Amino acid sequence: MVLKADDITCPGCACDIEALLREREGITDASVNYASEIISVRYDPLVIDRKAVFFAVRRLGYEVRILEEK
Repeated sequence: MVLKADDITCPGCACDIEALLREREGITDASVNYASEIISVRYDPLVIDRKAVFFAVRRLGYEVRILEEK
């Protein structure tokens, strides 16, 4: 899943987002591009559904929209 976030204010925030998402059960990888505010998340759909992934990012305090789902 690729998401566009609003207001990622620093590279440290991007690292924090990655770490917090990777701790979530079912999320296998997360990467954040600070400059473009793009969050890429890989997840196991047998463990966590797409809605839960989306809201995991929202709970971190960012407005997001889905750009792509694979």
